Amino acid sequence: MTINNGEWTWGGRDPSNSISDAEQILCLLYPATEVAGFKLDRPDAIEDDVLAVLKPMGSGLDIPMRMLEALERYLDNYTDEGGPTFTGGSYLHTEEPGNEVKPEQSSYDITESYSISVTLCLSAKGFLREFQRTVERAELRDRIEATLKRLDNRLTVAMVGLLRSFVINVLEPDSEAETRLLRTVSQGRVVGRTLTQDLRGQLQPVRDKLPELTFGLPPENERLLRDYPERFFECGWAWGVAQDATDIDLPAAVGVRQPHGIADSRPVLHFTVSALDGLADLFSGRTSRQGLLTSEQQALREALNLRWGLALQYWSTIATFGTGRWPMEDVPWEGSDGQTSPYFTELVLSIVSTSLVGGNAKGDVVGRSVGVLEELAQRGRVSRRAVEEDRGITMHDPGVPIPLRGSELNGPPLAWVYTGYAATLAKAALRFASVTSSRRNRARLIEVADSAVEHLLARRQQTTGLWDDPSNVFPGVAPAPATPAWDITERAIEVFVASASLIAAPPVADQGQIDQANTKIAEARHILDQERLTTPTAGGAQEQKLLREVEQLLNRADSLVSERPATAAALADKVLRDLDELAFARQAAIRSA
Repeated sequence: MTINNGEWTWGGRDPSNSISDAEQILCLLYPATEVAGFKLDRPDAIEDDVLAVLKPMGSGLDIPMRMLEALERYLDNYTDEGGPTFTGGSYLHTEEPGNEVKPEQSSYDITESYSISVTLCLSAKGFLREFQRTVERAELRDRIEATLKRLDNRLTVAMVGLLRSFVINVLEPDSEAETRLLRTVSQGRVVGRTLTQDLRGQLQPVRDKLPELTFGLPPENERLLRDYPERFFECGWAWGVAQDATDIDLPAAVGVRQPHGIADSRPVLHFTVSALDGLADLFSGRTSRQGLLTSEQQALREALNLRWGLALQYWSTIATFGTGRWPMEDVPWEGSDGQTSPYFTELVLSIVSTSLVGGNAKGDVVGRSVGVLEELAQRGRVSRRAVEEDRGITMHDPGVPIPLRGSELNGPPLAWVYTGYAATLAKAALRFASVTSSRRNRARLIEVADSAVEHLLARRQQTTGLWDDPSNVFPGVAPAPATPAWDITERAIEVFVASASLIAAPPVADQGQIDQANTKIAEARHILDQERLTTPTAGGAQEQKLLREVEQLLNRADSLVSERPATAAALADKVLRDLDELAFARQAAIRSA
């Protein structure tokens, strides 16, 4: 972390903007709120190894104060007279090299900023509330309370921005967009009445819920969906507030600045996944347990939850459509705008993996996803050696350009450039690994994630230990500046947090193992009951002690059998051996007598 003389230093490879500065704070704050061993909110409970790493920030008493100061400065920097700002700034590039981003364009609000602000505000609120409990000085408590209120305000505005960035694009019949969609789902089959009717039928549950989206969207969308039920559509998040977005008419949005949108009203996969990731933090159990949302924000949450579910259902349906090869298995994915990239396949898999958390899987989704992830690791030269001028290198350096349609209103067409291919691959593999019940699939998924993590670790800068220097692993790539790139650094941290969550979760248990463990436990308990009949309370003290111990082991095995059947079976094995030794000793004693 860039701390000079105890002072927080903003900026890195790119000048400060609302996204990169949030990423910089989250490099510390996100693991501190998600992983128990990295907690920073109680000065007297910070682990020694964490203190050693964060020594530039001061002692255990200094660290929470530095975090508070960083949050205060962030809120100051990205608030103007109209309220919180969510601009892209230095992260925006022109599509054509040599052109210059105009000042008006630098001030565009970006969905990425809305999304990461949701994560930042929730993490910061949880951190500050816990820190506040350890504070005795009234002045400092008031200062924390004031920061919490400002975080609440920023969170509310970010949620409103995400509502106004959600779009439904009704496709014109025989348009290029519709042709590309049907080509994607057909996978070489004839695009006839049977296929189109089947696709409409599978998308009907999504279409039926779209009229429930009563604000943020133009009335024209509802009319088109109602009057033309045969038309296909797509839904998700645009790169910013949509051109035809309407105001959000909810109590929480009163007084919130709702400017006219700039973004083309069509979903962009990158920003759809970015929004889904931020909203996952909004809907998490931690957010509910800690009560991090105000009563006014709950209505915004419900509206976003509906859009979150519809986007997941829509893209998962498209990705797994058909009975043969699924569209997600056809690498690279082609968007409705005609752009193709293996990175877009990663994004589609990320959505599919998120949709599996609810348990609504179609067929062998995980099993078929494993092979695609392995192919993506190879195509992106994450698990394979790259040669000079290898096309796979371009996904990491200079990255995948994503056009921002509509941005040309005030200057040259802009693009968003993403360089986190390996991090996205690792997160998708880890998410699939967390929901699979197959040990074989889990092992293959962890192997993909491990290769991506090793790749990321190899790209760390030698001077700072942060990211990113692709020249460490790719031939022909120029060495990167000795300054941190906070976007890829924060995404690497997300991967490590996801890895920690997977490790902390119960091990995979299939039904066969559970049945086997239960069989052993049942046999051991039956033999134990027999021993109690033949070994009355007047029996030897050692025998009675052994019977009590084996009963405790069996009770322990019963409690573990659902989540850790192998451990439960091992405990039952020990009980069976102990009981057998007891019976053998008794028989030997009888024979000798």
